[in-house]
Amino acid sequence: MSTTVLSPQETRIQEQIENKQAQPAHHTRANDILARVRAQKPHVDVERGLLFTESFRQTEGEPLVLRWAKALYHYAEKATVYVDKDQLIVGRGGGEGRYGLLYPELDGDTLDLAIKKLPTRESSPFDIAPEDAKTIIEDIAPYWKGKTFHEDLAKALGPETMKLTYNPDEALTSRYVVNETASFRSSLQWVHDYEIVLKKGFGGLRAEAQERLAQLDEFSPIDNCEKRPFLEAEILTADAIILWANRHADEAERQAAEEGDPKRAAELQRIAETCRWVPEHPARTFYEAMQSQWFTQLFSRIEQKTGTIISNGRMDQYLYPFYKADKEAGRITADEAQELFECMWVDMAQYIDLYLSDAGGAFNEATPTGRPSPSEARPPKATTRPTS
Repeated sequence: MSTTVLSPQETRIQEQIENKQAQPAHHTRANDILARVRAQKPHVDVERGLLFTESFRQTEGEPLVLRWAKALYHYAEKATVYVDKDQLIVGRGGGEGRYGLLYPELDGDTLDLAIKKLPTRESSPFDIAPEDAKTIIEDIAPYWKGKTFHEDLAKALGPETMKLTYNPDEALTSRYVVNETASFRSSLQWVHDYEIVLKKGFGGLRAEAQERLAQLDEFSPIDNCEKRPFLEAEILTADAIILWANRHADEAERQAAEEGDPKRAAELQRIAETCRWVPEHPARTFYEAMQSQWFTQLFSRIEQKTGTIISNGRMDQYLYPFYKADKEAGRITADEAQELFECMWVDMAQYIDLYLSDAGGAFNEATPTGRPSPSEARPPKATTRPTS
Protein backbone atom coordinates (compact mmCIF):
# COMPACT_ATOMS: atom_id res chain seq x y z
CA MET A 1 0.00 0.00 0.00
CA SER A 2 1.44 3.39 -1.04
CA THR A 3 1.33 6.39 1.29
CA THR A 4 1.47 10.02 0.20
CA VAL A 5 3.64 12.18 2.41
CA LEU A 6 3.09 15.93 2.11
CA SER A 7 5.45 18.69 3.15
CA PRO A 8 4.16 21.32 5.61
CA GLN A 9 3.65 23.77 2.74
CA GLU A 10 1.78 21.19 0.67
CA THR A 11 -0.36 20.37 3.68
CA ARG A 12 -1.34 24.03 4.11
CA ILE A 13 -2.17 24.31 0.42
CA GLN A 14 -4.30 21.17 0.58
CA GLU A 15 -6.14 22.48 3.64
CA GLN A 16 -6.85 25.77 1.88
CA ILE A 17 -8.20 23.89 -1.13
CA GLU A 18 -10.51 21.98 1.19
CA ASN A 19 -11.55 25.27 2.85
CA LYS A 20 -9.92 24.31 6.13
CA GLN A 21 -8.20 26.84 8.33
CA ALA A 22 -4.55 25.97 8.86
CA GLN A 23 -3.48 26.63 12.44
CA PRO A 24 0.05 27.90 13.20
CA ALA A 25 2.28 25.57 15.17
CA HIS A 26 2.67 28.27 17.82
CA HIS A 27 1.22 31.72 18.18
CA THR A 28 3.65 34.63 17.99
CA ARG A 29 3.53 38.41 17.66
CA ALA A 30 4.24 37.86 13.96
CA ASN A 31 0.90 36.03 13.70
CA ASP A 32 -0.84 39.07 15.19
CA ILE A 33 0.85 41.44 12.74
CA LEU A 34 0.04 39.23 9.76
CA ALA A 35 -3.56 38.86 10.87
CA ARG A 36 -3.99 42.63 10.58
CA VAL A 37 -2.56 42.95 7.08
CA ARG A 38 -3.05 39.60 5.37
CA ALA A 39 -6.49 40.17 3.89
CA GLN A 40 -5.83 43.75 2.76
CA LYS A 41 -5.25 44.57 -0.87
CA PRO A 42 -1.91 46.39 -1.28
CA HIS A 43 -2.22 50.16 -1.43
CA VAL A 44 -0.20 52.83 -3.22
CA ASP A 45 1.81 55.09 -0.93
CA VAL A 46 2.64 58.39 -2.62
CA GLU A 47 5.10 59.92 -0.13
CA ARG A 48 8.26 58.63 -1.74
CA GLY A 49 7.16 59.76 -5.21
CA LEU A 50 5.96 63.15 -3.99
CA LEU A 51 9.03 63.94 -1.87
CA PHE A 52 11.47 62.87 -4.59
CA THR A 53 9.56 65.05 -7.06
CA GLU A 54 9.74 68.04 -4.70
CA SER A 55 13.49 67.59 -4.29
CA PHE A 56 14.24 67.04 -7.98
CA ARG A 57 12.35 70.25 -8.83
CA GLN A 58 14.77 72.13 -6.57
CA THR A 59 18.03 70.56 -7.78
CA GLU A 60 17.85 70.78 -11.57
CA GLY A 61 21.25 71.31 -13.16
CA GLU A 62 23.22 69.63 -10.36
CA PRO A 63 25.07 66.30 -10.78
CA LEU A 64 22.58 63.43 -10.77
CA VAL A 65 24.33 61.53 -7.98
CA LEU A 66 24.06 64.58 -5.75
CA ARG A 67 20.43 65.22 -6.70
CA TRP A 68 19.60 61.65 -5.69
CA ALA A 69 21.28 62.03 -2.30
CA LYS A 70 19.45 65.30 -1.67
CA ALA A 71 16.16 63.59 -2.54
CA LEU A 72 16.94 60.85 -0.02
CA TYR A 73 17.70 63.43 2.66
CA HIS A 74 14.46 65.28 1.86
CA TYR A 75 12.59 61.99 2.25
CA ALA A 76 14.35 61.15 5.53
CA GLU A 77 13.48 64.60 6.88
CA LYS A 78 9.84 64.78 5.77
CA ALA A 79 8.39 61.28 5.34
CA THR A 80 6.06 59.75 7.90
CA VAL A 81 7.81 57.27 10.20
CA TYR A 82 6.00 54.23 11.56
CA VAL A 83 6.50 52.17 14.72
CA ASP A 84 3.89 49.46 14.26
CA LYS A 85 1.90 47.82 17.00
CA ASP A 86 3.65 44.68 18.33
CA GLN A 87 6.74 45.22 16.16
CA LEU A 88 10.29 44.92 17.48
CA ILE A 89 12.08 45.61 14.16
CA VAL A 90 10.79 48.99 12.98
CA GLY A 91 10.79 50.92 9.73
CA ARG A 92 8.56 50.87 6.67
CA GLY A 93 8.42 52.79 3.42
CA GLY A 94 4.65 53.21 3.31
CA GLY A 95 1.49 53.31 5.37
CA GLU A 96 0.07 50.51 7.49
CA GLY A 97 -0.57 47.23 5.69
CA ARG A 98 0.85 46.01 2.41
CA TYR A 99 2.12 48.91 0.34
CA GLY A 100 3.81 49.78 -2.94
CA LEU A 101 6.01 52.79 -3.65
CA LEU A 102 6.10 55.14 -6.61
CA TYR A 103 9.31 55.57 -8.60
CA PRO A 104 8.29 58.35 -11.02
CA GLU A 105 11.83 58.73 -12.35
CA LEU A 106 11.35 55.37 -14.09
CA ASP A 107 7.83 55.54 -15.49
CA GLY A 108 6.20 58.71 -14.21
CA ASP A 109 5.13 59.52 -17.77
CA THR A 110 2.40 56.86 -17.44
CA LEU A 111 1.41 57.58 -13.84
CA ASP A 112 -1.72 59.57 -14.58
CA LEU A 113 -3.07 56.81 -16.85
CA ALA A 114 -1.94 53.83 -14.77
CA ILE A 115 -3.55 54.84 -11.49
CA LYS A 116 -7.00 54.53 -13.05
CA LYS A 117 -6.38 50.84 -13.76
CA LEU A 118 -4.50 49.81 -10.62
CA PRO A 119 -7.48 49.02 -8.34
CA THR A 120 -9.29 46.78 -10.86
CA ARG A 121 -6.62 45.16 -13.00
CA GLU A 122 -6.35 41.36 -12.85
CA SER A 123 -2.65 41.08 -12.01
CA SER A 124 -1.27 42.80 -8.90
CA PRO A 125 -4.15 45.20 -8.14
CA PHE A 126 -3.48 48.12 -5.76
CA ASP A 127 -5.91 50.37 -3.93
CA ILE A 128 -5.31 54.10 -4.02
CA ALA A 129 -6.99 56.81 -1.97
CA PRO A 130 -8.77 59.51 -4.03
CA GLU A 131 -6.65 62.27 -2.50
CA ASP A 132 -3.48 60.35 -3.37
CA ALA A 133 -4.67 59.87 -6.95
CA LYS A 134 -5.22 63.65 -7.13
CA THR A 135 -1.68 64.23 -5.84
CA ILE A 136 -0.27 61.95 -8.53
CA ILE A 137 -2.20 63.63 -11.35
CA GLU A 138 -1.60 67.21 -10.25
CA ASP A 139 1.74 67.23 -8.42
CA ILE A 140 3.86 64.25 -9.50
CA ALA A 141 3.12 63.14 -13.07
CA PRO A 142 3.34 66.56 -14.80
CA TYR A 143 6.93 67.12 -13.67
CA TRP A 144 8.21 63.79 -15.02
CA LYS A 145 6.74 64.04 -18.53
CA GLY A 146 9.71 63.88 -20.89
CA LYS A 147 12.22 63.09 -18.13
CA THR A 148 11.74 59.37 -17.42
CA PHE A 149 13.89 56.33 -18.08
CA HIS A 150 10.85 54.70 -19.68
CA GLU A 151 10.60 57.35 -22.39
CA ASP A 152 14.33 57.39 -23.08
CA LEU A 153 14.31 53.62 -23.47
CA ALA A 154 11.45 53.78 -25.96
CA LYS A 155 13.28 56.43 -28.00
CA ALA A 156 16.42 54.26 -28.06
CA LEU A 157 14.61 51.24 -29.52
CA GLY A 158 14.78 50.85 -33.27
CA PRO A 159 11.47 50.91 -35.20
CA GLU A 160 11.52 47.13 -35.76
CA THR A 161 11.95 46.45 -32.03
CA MET A 162 9.60 49.24 -31.03
CA LYS A 163 6.63 47.80 -32.93
CA LEU A 164 7.16 44.43 -31.24
CA THR A 165 7.52 45.94 -27.76
CA TYR A 166 4.81 48.59 -27.44
CA ASN A 167 1.35 49.04 -28.94
CA PRO A 168 1.44 51.87 -31.49
CA ASP A 169 -2.14 52.91 -30.69
CA GLU A 170 -1.54 53.05 -26.92
CA ALA A 171 1.82 54.59 -26.13
CA LEU A 172 4.24 52.49 -24.10
CA THR A 173 1.77 49.64 -23.48
CA SER A 174 3.40 46.23 -23.87
CA ARG A 175 2.49 43.94 -26.79
CA TYR A 176 3.97 40.91 -24.95
CA VAL A 177 6.00 39.96 -28.03
CA VAL A 178 9.27 41.47 -26.87
CA ASN A 179 8.76 42.23 -23.20
CA GLU A 180 11.33 44.73 -21.93
CA THR A 181 12.14 44.52 -18.23
CA ALA A 182 14.68 47.34 -17.93
CA SER A 183 12.02 49.80 -16.73
CA PHE A 184 10.98 47.19 -14.13
CA ARG A 185 14.60 47.28 -12.85
CA SER A 186 14.70 43.49 -13.10
CA SER A 187 17.90 41.66 -12.27
CA LEU A 188 18.91 38.48 -10.51
CA GLN A 189 19.32 39.93 -7.03
CA TRP A 190 21.01 42.72 -5.12
CA VAL A 191 23.14 41.84 -2.10
CA HIS A 192 24.25 44.74 0.05
CA ASP A 193 27.39 44.72 2.15
CA TYR A 194 25.49 44.53 5.43
CA GLU A 195 28.58 43.39 7.28
CA ILE A 196 30.41 46.66 6.69
CA VAL A 197 27.44 48.59 8.09
CA LEU A 198 27.35 46.35 11.17
CA LYS A 199 31.08 46.78 11.73
CA LYS A 200 31.55 50.47 10.88
CA GLY A 201 28.08 52.04 10.96
CA PHE A 202 27.06 54.80 8.58
CA GLY A 203 28.89 57.22 10.86
CA GLY A 204 32.12 55.37 10.11
CA LEU A 205 31.39 55.26 6.38
CA ARG A 206 30.64 58.98 6.44
CA ALA A 207 33.97 59.68 8.20
CA GLU A 208 35.84 57.71 5.52
CA ALA A 209 34.12 59.71 2.77
CA GLN A 210 34.92 62.98 4.54
CA GLU A 211 38.57 61.96 4.75
CA ARG A 212 38.71 61.17 1.02
CA LEU A 213 36.91 64.44 0.26
CA ALA A 214 39.55 66.39 2.15
CA GLN A 215 42.30 64.73 0.08
CA LEU A 216 40.92 65.82 -3.31
CA ASP A 217 42.99 68.11 -5.51
CA GLU A 218 41.09 71.39 -5.80
CA PHE A 219 42.71 72.02 -9.20
CA SER A 220 41.82 68.64 -10.70
CA PRO A 221 38.80 68.61 -13.08
CA ILE A 222 38.23 64.89 -12.43
CA ASP A 223 38.36 65.34 -8.66
CA ASN A 224 35.96 68.28 -8.74
CA CYS A 225 33.53 67.12 -11.44
CA GLU A 226 33.39 63.38 -10.72
CA LYS A 227 34.82 62.45 -7.32
CA ARG A 228 33.59 65.41 -5.28
CA PRO A 229 29.87 65.04 -6.15
CA PHE A 230 30.02 61.30 -5.42
CA LEU A 231 31.70 61.74 -2.04
CA GLU A 232 29.36 64.58 -1.09
CA ALA A 233 26.45 62.33 -2.04
CA GLU A 234 27.88 59.52 0.08
CA ILE A 235 28.11 61.80 3.10
CA LEU A 236 24.59 63.16 2.55
CA THR A 237 23.15 59.66 2.19
CA ALA A 238 24.76 58.60 5.46
CA ASP A 239 23.31 61.71 7.12
CA ALA A 240 19.90 60.84 5.66
CA ILE A 241 19.64 57.30 7.01
CA ILE A 242 20.97 58.41 10.42
CA LEU A 243 18.32 61.16 10.55
CA TRP A 244 15.63 58.67 9.48
CA ALA A 245 16.64 56.25 12.26
CA ASN A 246 16.59 59.01 14.87
CA ARG A 247 13.10 60.04 13.78
CA HIS A 248 12.02 56.43 14.45
CA ALA A 249 13.58 56.77 17.90
CA ASP A 250 11.54 59.94 18.48
CA GLU A 251 8.33 58.16 17.49
CA ALA A 252 9.08 55.16 19.70
CA GLU A 253 9.72 57.47 22.65
CA ARG A 254 6.46 59.30 21.98
CA GLN A 255 4.53 56.03 21.93
CA ALA A 256 6.32 54.75 25.05
CA ALA A 257 5.21 57.84 26.99
CA GLU A 258 1.58 57.18 26.06
CA GLU A 259 1.62 53.37 26.37
CA GLY A 260 -0.47 51.91 29.20
CA ASP A 261 1.04 48.43 29.06
CA PRO A 262 4.37 48.44 30.96
CA LYS A 263 5.75 45.54 28.92
CA ARG A 264 5.09 47.27 25.60
CA ALA A 265 6.36 50.59 26.99
CA ALA A 266 9.66 48.88 27.83
CA GLU A 267 9.82 47.42 24.30
CA LEU A 268 9.24 50.86 22.80
CA GLN A 269 11.95 52.38 24.96
CA ARG A 270 14.36 49.67 23.84
CA ILE A 271 13.40 50.37 20.21
CA ALA A 272 14.16 54.06 20.75
CA GLU A 273 17.56 53.33 22.27
CA THR A 274 18.37 50.93 19.42
CA CYS A 275 17.42 53.42 16.71
CA ARG A 276 19.51 56.12 18.39
CA TRP A 277 22.56 53.87 18.08
CA VAL A 278 22.16 52.04 14.76
CA PRO A 279 22.75 52.32 11.91
CA GLU A 280 24.95 55.31 12.78
CA HIS A 281 27.29 53.28 14.97
CA PRO A 282 28.58 49.69 14.80
CA ALA A 283 26.10 47.15 16.16
CA ARG A 284 26.90 45.87 19.66
CA THR A 285 24.16 43.25 20.07
CA PHE A 286 22.15 40.84 17.96
CA TYR A 287 19.09 43.08 18.29
CA GLU A 288 21.03 46.12 17.08
CA ALA A 289 22.48 44.10 14.19
CA MET A 290 19.00 43.01 13.06
CA GLN A 291 17.62 46.55 13.22
CA SER A 292 20.64 48.00 11.42
CA GLN A 293 20.35 45.40 8.65
CA TRP A 294 16.65 46.16 8.17
CA PHE A 295 17.17 49.93 8.06
CA THR A 296 19.87 49.42 5.42
CA GLN A 297 17.72 47.08 3.35
CA LEU A 298 14.61 49.26 3.46
CA PHE A 299 16.40 52.56 2.83
CA SER A 300 17.84 50.99 -0.30
CA ARG A 301 14.31 50.28 -1.52
CA ILE A 302 13.43 53.91 -0.88
CA GLU A 303 16.53 55.01 -2.78
CA GLN A 304 15.60 53.21 -6.00
CA LYS A 305 13.46 50.45 -7.41
CA THR A 306 14.93 46.97 -7.53
CA GLY A 307 12.52 44.89 -9.54
CA THR A 308 13.56 41.55 -8.13
CA ILE A 309 15.16 40.62 -4.82
CA ILE A 310 17.17 42.62 -2.33
CA SER A 311 18.84 39.62 -0.80
CA ASN A 312 19.61 39.27 2.89
CA GLY A 313 22.91 37.71 1.87
CA ARG A 314 24.76 35.34 4.21
CA MET A 315 22.91 36.26 7.40
CA ASP A 316 24.36 33.18 9.07
CA GLN A 317 27.86 34.62 8.63
CA TYR A 318 27.44 38.28 9.49
CA LEU A 319 24.81 37.88 12.25
CA TYR A 320 26.14 34.79 14.02
CA PRO A 321 28.96 36.55 15.92
CA PHE A 322 26.38 38.89 17.51
CA TYR A 323 24.08 36.00 18.39
CA LYS A 324 26.94 33.92 19.81
CA ALA A 325 28.19 36.77 21.99
CA ASP A 326 24.70 37.57 23.28
CA LYS A 327 23.90 33.91 23.91
CA GLU A 328 27.10 33.35 25.89
CA ALA A 329 26.49 36.52 27.90
CA GLY A 330 22.90 35.53 28.67
CA ARG A 331 21.47 38.52 26.81
CA ILE A 332 19.30 36.51 24.40
CA THR A 333 17.62 33.12 24.03
CA ALA A 334 17.04 31.13 20.87
CA ASP A 335 13.31 31.91 21.04
CA GLU A 336 13.99 35.65 21.34
CA ALA A 337 16.30 35.52 18.32
CA GLN A 338 13.64 33.68 16.33
CA GLU A 339 11.11 36.33 17.29
CA LEU A 340 13.33 39.05 15.84
CA PHE A 341 13.64 37.13 12.58
CA GLU A 342 9.87 36.71 12.43
CA CYS A 343 9.43 40.45 12.93
CA MET A 344 11.79 41.12 10.02
CA TRP A 345 10.02 38.59 7.78
CA VAL A 346 6.64 40.27 8.25
CA ASP A 347 8.28 43.64 7.59
CA MET A 348 9.59 42.32 4.28
CA ALA A 349 6.26 40.71 3.38
CA GLN A 350 4.43 44.03 3.61
CA TYR A 351 6.49 45.72 0.89
CA ILE A 352 4.96 44.78 -2.49
CA ASP A 353 6.64 45.75 -5.75
CA LEU A 354 4.36 48.17 -7.60
CA TYR A 355 4.47 48.02 -11.39
CA LEU A 356 2.41 50.55 -13.30
CA SER A 357 2.18 48.50 -16.48
CA ASP A 358 0.02 45.41 -16.78
CA ALA A 359 3.07 43.58 -18.13
CA GLY A 360 5.11 44.44 -15.05
CA GLY A 361 2.29 43.46 -12.72
CA ALA A 362 1.82 40.08 -14.38
CA PHE A 363 5.51 39.36 -14.81
CA ASN A 364 6.45 40.12 -11.23
CA GLU A 365 3.40 39.28 -9.11
CA ALA A 366 5.14 38.23 -5.88
CA THR A 367 6.64 39.72 -2.76
CA PRO A 368 10.19 41.12 -2.99
CA THR A 369 11.56 38.02 -1.33
CA GLY A 370 10.25 35.81 -4.13
CA ARG A 371 7.51 34.21 -2.02
CA PRO A 372 3.87 34.42 -3.13
CA SER A 373 1.93 37.38 -1.80
CA PRO A 374 -0.85 36.65 0.69
CA SER A 375 -3.86 35.62 -1.40
CA GLU A 376 -6.41 38.24 -2.32
CA ALA A 377 -10.06 37.82 -1.41
CA ARG A 378 -10.86 36.16 -4.71
CA PRO A 379 -10.67 32.55 -5.94
CA PRO A 380 -7.46 31.53 -7.71
CA LYS A 381 -7.54 30.87 -11.43
CA ALA A 382 -5.07 29.77 -14.03
CA THR A 383 -3.16 32.49 -15.81
CA THR A 384 -0.58 32.55 -18.55
CA ARG A 385 2.32 34.81 -17.69
CA PRO A 386 4.34 36.56 -20.38
CA THR A 387 7.97 35.57 -20.77
CA SER A 388 10.83 37.82 -21.71
